[in-house]
Amino acid sequence: MGKPFAKEIVKIPDTLKWSLNQNVDGLKDELVCDKRPLLIIGSGGSLSACHFAAMLFQEYGMMAKAVTPLELYHSKSILRESLVLFISASGKNNDILFGYKTAIECEPAKMISICMKKDSPLSQLSNTTSISKDYSYNLPTGGDGFLATNSLIAFFGILFKTLGTASILPESIIQIDDEKFKNEIDDFLLQVTPNYTFSVLFGGWGQPVAIDLESKFSEAALGDVLIADYRNFGHGRHHWFDKRGANACIVALITPSEIELAEKTFALLPKYIPIIRIVSKKEGPAASIELLFKSFMLVNAVGNLQGIDPGRPGVPDYGSDLYHLNYQKIFRTSLSRSELMMRSAIIRKSGISLYRELSISEENYWTVAYKKFVKGLQKTNYGSIIFDYDGTICSSKNRWKGVDDELQGYLLKILERGFLIGVATGRGKSVREDLHKFIPEKFRKQVVIAYYNGNEIGALDDENIPDKKSEVNQILQKVHQTLLTYPFPVQVEFLIKPSQLTIQIKERNAWRQVRKTIIQLIMLQNLPNIQILESSHSMDVIDQSKSGKLLITSICKQMAMERGIATDCLYLGDKGQWPGNDYQLLSSAYSLSVDEVSPLMDSCWNLAAPGKKNIDATVYYLSCLNYKDKAINLKLK
Repeated sequence: MGKPFAKEIVKIPDTLKWSLNQNVDGLKDELVCDKRPLLIIGSGGSLSACHFAAMLFQEYGMMAKAVTPLELYHSKSILRESLVLFISASGKNNDILFGYKTAIECEPAKMISICMKKDSPLSQLSNTTSISKDYSYNLPTGGDGFLATNSLIAFFGILFKTLGTASILPESIIQIDDEKFKNEIDDFLLQVTPNYTFSVLFGGWGQPVAIDLESKFSEAALGDVLIADYRNFGHGRHHWFDKRGANACIVALITPSEIELAEKTFALLPKYIPIIRIVSKKEGPAASIELLFKSFMLVNAVGNLQGIDPGRPGVPDYGSDLYHLNYQKIFRTSLSRSELMMRSAIIRKSGISLYRELSISEENYWTVAYKKFVKGLQKTNYGSIIFDYDGTICSSKNRWKGVDDELQGYLLKILERGFLIGVATGRGKSVREDLHKFIPEKFRKQVVIAYYNGNEIGALDDENIPDKKSEVNQILQKVHQTLLTYPFPVQVEFLIKPSQLTIQIKERNAWRQVRKTIIQLIMLQNLPNIQILESSHSMDVIDQSKSGKLLITSICKQMAMERGIATDCLYLGDKGQWPGNDYQLLSSAYSLSVDEVSPLMDSCWNLAAPGKKNIDATVYYLSCLNYKDKAINLKLK
């Protein structure tokens, strides 16, 4: 089992060069635009890359922590408000898949996975949930031997390019023919024997390498390893050398930031202690990569000392059994699917992280509210279904294309059965043009569109609406002028229409700060009837005395009455909590969210399965529709 470790090392320069040539724009956009706490999950050798990633994120001012899948399970209470990043070379071991499933159930803000093998089980699992993004690569060297080598270098390179301070890492950082360092390793190993304990000391960017050394020495049975930073070493860990100094040595990871501290530390120690200095002259994350490679050279040399090839040390049968241990059933719940779905809906609605946080009275309150809402939802006859557009039937990836393909058939079925569709959107005629692409002309009178958050409403076949010739609202003009004259730190785009001012920003990672400034500037104007609404991609400012998505309701009910079908409307949207632009639309007793919910008990619940939101949640709701002669019923699965 495995590959010769020495041959794996030879491939590393090419692997690093390959990793630094990968396109990481999408990955960077996903990772740095959200400042929530981050948990980074990995097992075995990949855990070292997790610690490297955590340090990189902290450079961006983000809280980040590297954890194992089992640690993740015991951190469920913080998952809901966190970002989650999975790092796995093969994407197929039981632990990483267990961790991923655990995270899905807790619905973190976002899940991202990086894998060194495309179409892995981890990637396939990622494709089953709406809250995840998978970034997989095919490592040119294929799988590692027994220990993580080229995959680990590739992770470090990709993470460096994604989050580091420079886009290009000098290739000279890794030198296979570093004879000086090889000689230093040889001199060091002349002073130690196979039964030595290795104390690995580090500071700053040496930490992920220290963690990897412990991993490799343990996994290949090369020796005992104790790790500590230079100052924590001074808090008692030095005592090891007083009692066991005859069989102990130091591996010192050194970068320019801690060289003085390291040497002052060594000056205070007994001179007989063998010390090898693994040094990088690089600053920051680049130093980690150089130290990692040099640590591989030490691992290979210690393997020779021990008579063990670290790439194929030999694995006992019980070791393989331990690795493949299927322990998920230990943590598996005995609850029914309906009970799990209810609990998931209550967690979203109550704003808690875990169901166990509810007191007995709170649990009773929300259980009664849930059952009452679902009962009313399912016993009602609907003649119209009114949708928000962006985030509900048009995903962000299809913003410039139109309604997602998997939804078009469901929407056409509603129309073919003689029922009505309403679309309440902050957009203008682009929505009409998108719907024309797949809705035949004979059905267009059954579709009502509320443009610009309900300021103009008309049938899909009415090309005179929205009316561009209308006079621009004077209050909105004042807001527009105020924002135009303010010196924002980044480019902000303003699009003013007769009844609406739309604000967009291209730099997503700057949106949070600019958003606060925009809201402050608008509110300081103290203008009457101004309402600020937010969608998944922009901010709209409207005059609420003349606009509102619920204005579409009366028109749909009147049309339903004329057609002799049920008059109640079912509402679907994604932003049910103010300032989300669906907070009014989803205030009805018959309203479902595909993402954010309001705190009100009698409306705007999200009843989709954990990890399913936006288009996937809409598909779920529409798959539950039951068609009758004059009405539609909802029968949740």
